[in-house]
Amino acid sequence: MYADIIKIAAPASAIEGETVIIDVSVKNISTVDQYIALTGIADSTALTWRFVYFLVSPGETVVIWGKFTMPSKKVRVTVWSWHRDGSTWVQDDTGYVDIALAAVPQPEFTGFGITDYSQI
Repeated sequence: MYADIIKIAAPASAIEGETVIIDVSVKNISTVDQYIALTGIADSTALTWRFVYFLVSPGETVVIWGKFTMPSKKVRVTVWSWHRDGSTWVQDDTGYVDIALAAVPQPEFTGFGITDYSQI
């Protein structure tokens, strides 16, 4: 293993249709520079990532974000890290986080009052 997923930061819940940002901290635990990539899905929907891949120095941890649109149900976001071995990408580590579906906030009605009137 060369690309260790340290942390997946995500909201605990999101509203349907909301863009959800996932921050993934990945560390190069090898002794040489490594090209590292992330892939991920929210259930069966692929995440869109800020970068396709990046070069990470030995011992360095980078944070990269991915995003998806929240569906109408809770989701499990699964993330995989990859490292480059010659001309081949090798799957390295896996992590996941669950995101609940949040209720749409309802407008609050506090009543109404008459502030002015005219008699006709």
